[in-house]
Amino acid sequence: MTTVIEHPAQDVSPQIEQIKRRIQIHGDEESLQKAARLIADNLARHGITFEGRELPVSLMPTVVLAEDAANLERSGACVRNVLDRALDLFVEEHRQGKLDGPMHRFFTPYYKFWDLISSEQRQLDHIQLMRYDAVSGAQGKWSFMETNTGCPGGVIHCARIRDAWMATPFGEEVCAGEDIAEFAVDRPEGFVTFLAAKATEIDSDNPNIAILNSHGVHTNELESLRRCHAELREQGVLPAGELLLGDIRDISVEGDRGYLQGKPIALIYNKLPARLIDPSNPELRGWIDASMCGRTEFLNSWGATFLTEAKRALALVSDPEWNTFLELTDEEIAIIQESVPYTRLVEDAAAAGEGHTSLLTGAKNSLVLKADLLTRGSGVYIGDGTSKNDWAKAVEDTRAKHGVLQVKCDLPTRQALGVLDSTGAGASEYFGVDAFFFGSQFAGLVSRSHTNQVFNVGNGGKESPVLIVNPTES
Repeated sequence: MTTVIEHPAQDVSPQIEQIKRRIQIHGDEESLQKAARLIADNLARHGITFEGRELPVSLMPTVVLAEDAANLERSGACVRNVLDRALDLFVEEHRQGKLDGPMHRFFTPYYKFWDLISSEQRQLDHIQLMRYDAVSGAQGKWSFMETNTGCPGGVIHCARIRDAWMATPFGEEVCAGEDIAEFAVDRPEGFVTFLAAKATEIDSDNPNIAILNSHGVHTNELESLRRCHAELREQGVLPAGELLLGDIRDISVEGDRGYLQGKPIALIYNKLPARLIDPSNPELRGWIDASMCGRTEFLNSWGATFLTEAKRALALVSDPEWNTFLELTDEEIAIIQESVPYTRLVEDAAAAGEGHTSLLTGAKNSLVLKADLLTRGSGVYIGDGTSKNDWAKAVEDTRAKHGVLQVKCDLPTRQALGVLDSTGAGASEYFGVDAFFFGSQFAGLVSRSHTNQVFNVGNGGKESPVLIVNPTES
């Protein structure tokens, strides 16, 4: 069996080669089948599914050297800080009545949310939970294809997957002798502990947490988070507070705080698709009012939910015309140029004459189109996999959805373990990493893979365990 692990560095390190050899030696069909059964049994014991179906898991680990993870951490922290600063600028612009200001013109499609964004009362930074969709390139460099600052998934189930994979005989053999780093997202309790700390920061007397969705949409991981919080309470790890699940329509406000199920709530984690929110809906009045209370706070702000969650966020930071307005330092500009692919609003590219003709001709093969506020791979068109006629339609569809064009990143590939293609040969899969930040702190990496270039678990992809390996003596 031949297996391949792609790696951010141009020259694969001896340490990576050693792990590859272990996979070749121990990745026989019987071992892989046993590993798959053990992982499935482990996840079932924890009640883990992906919205009612078995959570798909790749047996091939995504291996990253610690030095390359540190490069990603540096770049990701920089872009996060720039986006958080941009949201401050938007709020300041709105509160000064500059509704035709630069930030408002850029985020015009979200005008119905402007008042919500500017009315919110916060102690915390706008972006408290963030996940970059990233891929590795040559010489340890990373490309951020998307920001996710609304309600990114993978905050607990990926840790369970990693634990389950590492506990199999196959995982133990692959990891033998390696110094494997651990971050917050690698621990099932990592995100829950972070939530509890933020709730205590807001209201130490009543550090209750509410995780809210809408009409039962996007419920993945919610029950697992609730159970984890309850277990930590029973163990005495968390001295106070409850974690409650509910619907955004169930929030009420009394005085300076929000309530759910009759209990005061310090922190609200909204787990729902932003595009479905209608601020004029009277059923949402309590939830909206809660964001304006002094003793209840949303994990991610309204601005993070609507503005930096949108695909156009990378168009904002990657366009040099914004450098002065965003007050970018030379270091920030250099990091963004290295890590953020060319991204522009479709209407801006067409209006500038740099895109409309080329979008419909040969240049399409190096481009991707993305609708602005959709998730799970919806509304994504890849130029080299789309006919000229379909591409022309995709351009207009993306323009109508306020979307962006982006230079296509080179997606790393590897051979999937235990998966054959239609000819009986080993199947190849694309893969990337998802880099988490909890608050301003790098929280680690998770990974997804897919035979499709749009690798998303919601559209048929798989979760992959991540191993960040520290240097070891040879």
